[in-house]
Amino acid sequence: MATGTAQQAQRPDPLRQLLASEAERLAELHRQGEDGWDLVTERTRLADRVIGQVAEAAWRGEGSDLGEVDRIALVALGGYGRGELSPGSDIDLLILYRGAGDFAEASRLNEILLYQLWDGGFRVGHSLRSLDDCVKMAREDVVTRHALLDARPVWGATSLVRTLAQRLDEEVLARDPGGCLEDLRKDREAQYRTAGPVVCLQEPNIKESAGGLRDLHTLCWAIRIVIGSEGEEGAGLGSALVRHRLLAGGVRSQDVEEMVRAYTFTLRIRHEMHQQTGRPSDLLTLGLQQQVAESLGYRDTEQQQATELLMRDYYLGARRLHFLTTSYTERLRHRAVKRRWYQRARIAPAIGGFVMRDGLLECSDAAAEELDLSRMMLAFGYAQATGSEIGVSLRESIEAARQRVGEADRTAPEVRESFLRMVATTGRVAGALRRMHDLDLLGVILPEFGRLTCLVQHDLFHRYTVDEHTLRALEVFDELHASRGKALERYRTLYQQVADPLALHLGMLFHDIGKGLGGGHTEKGVEITRRVCEEWGIHAPRSEAILFLVREHLVMSQISQRRDLTDEKVIRDFAARVGTVEQLSLLTLLTYADVNAVGPGVWNEWKDSLLWELYQRTHAVLAPLEENEQAQQSLIDLLVKSLSSELSEEEVRTHLALLPREYARFTPPATIVEHLRLANRQLSQPVRTSWKLDLTTRSTDLHLSTLDRRGLLASVAGALAAHGVSILSLQLNTRADGLVVDSFKVVDAAGEPIVDPSRWQQLDSTIQRSLRGEFDVATAVARRLRAQGSSRLRKRHLRQSAPLQFGWDQQTSEKSTILEVRAGDRLGLAYRIASTLTGLGLDIVFAKVATEMHLALDIFYVVDAAGGKLSDASLPAIEGVLLEALRDFS
Repeated sequence: MATGTAQQAQRPDPLRQLLASEAERLAELHRQGEDGWDLVTERTRLADRVIGQVAEAAWRGEGSDLGEVDRIALVALGGYGRGELSPGSDIDLLILYRGAGDFAEASRLNEILLYQLWDGGFRVGHSLRSLDDCVKMAREDVVTRHALLDARPVWGATSLVRTLAQRLDEEVLARDPGGCLEDLRKDREAQYRTAGPVVCLQEPNIKESAGGLRDLHTLCWAIRIVIGSEGEEGAGLGSALVRHRLLAGGVRSQDVEEMVRAYTFTLRIRHEMHQQTGRPSDLLTLGLQQQVAESLGYRDTEQQQATELLMRDYYLGARRLHFLTTSYTERLRHRAVKRRWYQRARIAPAIGGFVMRDGLLECSDAAAEELDLSRMMLAFGYAQATGSEIGVSLRESIEAARQRVGEADRTAPEVRESFLRMVATTGRVAGALRRMHDLDLLGVILPEFGRLTCLVQHDLFHRYTVDEHTLRALEVFDELHASRGKALERYRTLYQQVADPLALHLGMLFHDIGKGLGGGHTEKGVEITRRVCEEWGIHAPRSEAILFLVREHLVMSQISQRRDLTDEKVIRDFAARVGTVEQLSLLTLLTYADVNAVGPGVWNEWKDSLLWELYQRTHAVLAPLEENEQAQQSLIDLLVKSLSSELSEEEVRTHLALLPREYARFTPPATIVEHLRLANRQLSQPVRTSWKLDLTTRSTDLHLSTLDRRGLLASVAGALAAHGVSILSLQLNTRADGLVVDSFKVVDAAGEPIVDPSRWQQLDSTIQRSLRGEFDVATAVARRLRAQGSSRLRKRHLRQSAPLQFGWDQQTSEKSTILEVRAGDRLGLAYRIASTLTGLGLDIVFAKVATEMHLALDIFYVVDAAGGKLSDASLPAIEGVLLEALRDFS
């Protein structure tokens, strides 16, 4: 073995120079458009050559008396074993030795080899194990088992690697293939939970998310588990090995080529990501998408950005890869299940030549030959009714028959009737449409929806493509139908009371249909929907309800989240727009599902309360009832009971009388109790506060009472910002006697609720000093912002910020001018806006603040010094001052 001086002589410069020059050569091939799989294979061969030479030199080094290498092997594992090294990939190596007597020599080789590879610039992950160790760990550890399934000899005793493969086949895989496949399934599902279970994520992990590289690895491992390693040794690297394994596993040749094509494109994207970041990055972030798209030659068009074109190509391939790998893996799982003599496949015949086999819908050879679109719809209807999935053979038959579908088939009355029956079904509509969409049949029957397939939405809100968002919104209806808990009771009740589910479901299916034609999607969607309704013979009043939902699908969320719901004009105007209680119910349900389907965490308690408040207020206008004195008295009784030792009934009635009547109807009783306590004690102190932890929203409620004054919101928001506290939402209430009872939902700098009472006292002190003019708010906020400005979190947020935008509304409110501000979220934004408006001599009479995906949407109802609306002529100057004040928030 080489030691000491010999090691130094063999160290880094020549090896580093070689690797650097080869890396540049491969980078140039990539820039010239080289096939993604060819690139990773070439990189793997380079690593094999260099590592083999280093290992040979270490084994034959000065002073070594070792003979032929017949009991030790250097083995490539993982991605290196598969032959798909990207620029930032680790080199996973196993030094494999035959038995305990070989451990010492293997250890010496391991030490010398690793130092030289590290010095040469390789990123090496390594292990040192005997044959018995490998087999034992493969039995016990799923991750190790999967890594060993890709084991490939790099140097040394190749027969030892063949022995390892044979022992894995005989002693691990063949003993319980069903169990190994079940472990594989659980492992993949765990990765989905972390990286994303759907293909069309806004920022996919191109390795671990559904449709990523790992999907194909999983199928190849499943085939290896079921059929063993026979014949793989001479299959080569990369795509050659994968093609060999897929074909050996019974995958159709055309499906093999589709998977290889999608996988190759993903490898090319991954190569570019590693080149751009200089590290093994697999998360395709919005920022990286722009760089990758430009480097791969994508350019903006009139309809779409270059990044959207890149991502649509990725999604189309990944979607197909995910579908095919999932289908074949499932078929292998059924194949691997060992049946005893008394077990039989569960087979049940179905109408139309179909058969249910172990929960999968299949068809006979004779039925496959006669398969047309009408019979396909029969199959999907049967799958919907039974909850079964489409089997692989039926899927293959549908894909073959789909190519023969013509215009006459698509427009046949029986086909459209079958489709409408499926969409009208409550509880299973999304699953049925997803099956059709996975087989590209939904776009055949409804070409207008086909344009939405994998259509990207880069708007910082939607986490999914348009088609995925629509299907997930329909899934929300299915979940409502199946739900039983109290949390969804009011929406579930509305859904159960819908007179025409088909109108609601079609309204949701069509609500974003115009996005396939570029901007102005609502207007375009209405025209498309009108034409489809006419072509399909959908008559009024159903067609009118569908058109209403498409036309108004954005309105309810915008009004509930951006307008003062205590303003009677807002409610009257919205009620006139909705027209009927039935349409109000339909729109409420559509809005609920639409927001839920935007992305995880987008729907929250705050949006829930706002949407339901708007529903209730509008319902009261559309179906007016006499004042419910009993309900009012019940509230008063509850409040008096809660405050029995503090306030009288008369004091409670006085408080409610000094506020708009909607305050009592829509403010939670617990919040009214806090307001009453603060208002009653306010005379003893200029400012009173109380703090409550809200476990539901993981935030803290700050309730505050004081006399109204100009700049009140700016002072409180500034005091909070100076301590790194962010405002999630706020409610401003001013009594007729000038007393303010305001509520703020806040979190700390880490986004967590504030739970320490000593911190509450510290914030109280700062708020009081700020309102008394004893605290320099502007300086304190500026200091806090400077302190946070260099943080990694701050930089990440700024990269995702949106351009600063202002909007003015002079129509919605009779008494105020409404200012809408969109900006990248940052601590102190509400303070900066409020203080700027106060500095201009303006008053804020109502405000709503909200944060979505690091984007702030803040609404302010503003009046001038005389309490009136702002003049149109003054708005440009005000906007200019705001723009200057908020420039660093864009």
